[in-house]
Amino acid sequence: MNPGTVELRGGWPGWVFRAAVGVVGLVAAGVLYAEGVTLTPLVLYAGLTGVTAAIPASAAAALLVAYPPVALVVLGGEPVRPAVLVLVALVHLLHLLCAYAALVPVRSRIHPSALRPAALRFVAVQAGVLGLAGVVLLLPGGRTDAAVEVIGLACAAGLVLGAVLLMRRRS
Repeated sequence: MNPGTVELRGGWPGWVFRAAVGVVGLVAAGVLYAEGVTLTPLVLYAGLTGVTAAIPASAAAALLVAYPPVALVVLGGEPVRPAVLVLVALVHLLHLLCAYAALVPVRSRIHPSALRPAALRFVAVQAGVLGLAGVVLLLPGGRTDAAVEVIGLACAAGLVLGAVLLMRRRS
């Protein structure tokens, strides 16, 4: 064998991504149940999870990702709490799994080493989210001054404008 060659093992079957969508979706449903979501919306979410696992390249994937945040907003409560942070990670993972499940054919094989860059990005994003949540927890509570809100809005608008300009240059 040449020193430059790589020996490929069997890998995982392509349906693993679809199964993972189902498992992670049901875990998210469990977190929603623990937060107080009633049975009927959870049954609908479980059905949506099944449809997304079967047809990941459909609009059901977008609904599957959007459902938990909407459910938490309807429930109310503290914005930074353990269930919210867990659902942020689960929804991000669902998004990635749906994307891979839509691209990888069911009868194909995927080598786990091919997923390493995506896994590292996932971990980096989640570390940033947890760091930002820690900063938010350190901020004082209460009402924010109007000047601070206007400055924050101007900064957000500047970020959007900068992103639009950057995208325009590339195309």
